[in-house]
Amino acid sequence: MTDQFDTDSPVLEECESLDQVREHIDRLDHAIVPLLVERNHYVMQAAKLKGDVNAARVPARIEDVVQKVRGVAESRGSNPEIVEAIYRAMIEINIQLEQEQIEKRNSGG
Repeated sequence: MTDQFDTDSPVLEECESLDQVREHIDRLDHAIVPLLVERNHYVMQAAKLKGDVNAARVPARIEDVVQKVRGVAESRGSNPEIVEAIYRAMIEINIQLEQEQIEKRNSGG
């Protein structure tokens, strides 16, 4: 599997109005949400493969993901602290969803 995003360098425009800023943000949200949906699909696939609720939280994997996305942010000249905070929040939500799915499966529901 290749990392298709490493070589993509977005053209960052200077905006002259708040409307332009909002148009760019809306365009990006339209692109980001499908990627989040896809990511969550694979998180739920992982939950199907994990045996118990405790398997949903793997600290070493969390830190590995965080370090990778911090690296991507740094390589793009962005603030890695912001990216880390977003990913840690998303990971926590995904862990909760995984745990719920595992509990439901294990209880026969």
